[in-house]
Amino acid sequence: MRVGIFGGTFDPVHLGHMIIAEQVVEEMRLDKVLFVPGGIPPHKAASSVRASAEDRCEMVHAAVEKNDRFEVDRIEIDAGRAMHTVETVPLLKEKHPENEWFFVTGADEVSNLLTWKEPDRLLEEVVMVAATRPGSDLSKLDHLEAGLRNFDRIFPVECSRVDISATGIRRRILQGKSVRYMVPEGVYEIIKEKKLYVGDLRRQRTEEGEPLKEGSA
Repeated sequence: MRVGIFGGTFDPVHLGHMIIAEQVVEEMRLDKVLFVPGGIPPHKAASSVRASAEDRCEMVHAAVEKNDRFEVDRIEIDAGRAMHTVETVPLLKEKHPENEWFFVTGADEVSNLLTWKEPDRLLEEVVMVAATRPGSDLSKLDHLEAGLRNFDRIFPVECSRVDISATGIRRRILQGKSVRYMVPEGVYEIIKEKKLYVGDLRRQRTEEGEPLKEGSA
């Protein structure tokens, strides 16, 4: 089987994630995509992750439940510690070493691959799929060639442009605005039922590095 690994904090998972996964499945002829929600992200301050690991995992389950080619793996959540991708991937591969493995992420993240832990070792384990937007400047990935032995294992895949972000969703909720149709319906119901992301808008803006304007709420 050809299996994609789609990692992230998914705080929350939204339709942009789902569109990328679906289109990568088709373009790369994948049999399955494993969504791997991060438990304790190694590159983010703990305070920047709004929903608990269990709530985020529940939302991902709700998002994928009607797609037979999508599954959820709790490996990073159950680890109880921060895990780098280069640690997670071999553990997933151990379960089915006969499969061909791919790692799916956005092209912006791939452009920073040299800052990841042991990127060349990671590229020995998986083919890196860089999801790009239509008209993206792929030359932004060119600098990686000089720094990576396995640069040829990075494949850009053009996906539909969807201007939805987890940050924007959280902000809309804090502002009392609807996020319906920005997230899968099951995810919307969980957010509404558990009152996720309701809190202090001023504190979130400060932690995300957004300058506060005079009189902002």
